[in-house]
Amino acid sequence: MPLYFITEEVTREGMMSCKEAPERAKGVVDFAAKFNVSVLEFHFCMAHFDFIMKVEAPDDESASAFAMAVRRTGNVSAQVTRAFTPEEWAGIVARLPD
Repeated sequence: MPLYFITEEVTREGMMSCKEAPERAKGVVDFAAKFNVSVLEFHFCMAHFDFIMKVEAPDDESASAFAMAVRRTGNVSAQVTRAFTPEEWAGIVARLPD
């Protein structure tokens, strides 16, 4: 199944209720399942983004719909990155013309 990384940045609205965020985060796995998305890892970060999720989804549309639904909460902005395994990447490179 395709792999994605979703990075999130807390919005002003999210920061105003950040004390409730750990409890809200507990529902992320169940919320993702509604979009046929499996959360493999979920971490708080000290980076230019605040959270990162490693997820699997059957297709780009499912991953995108999940990220859009997360954005609609107003607590975070989210970016989706499609990730390829080394084997998938090798297959992509093999398609390049000589």
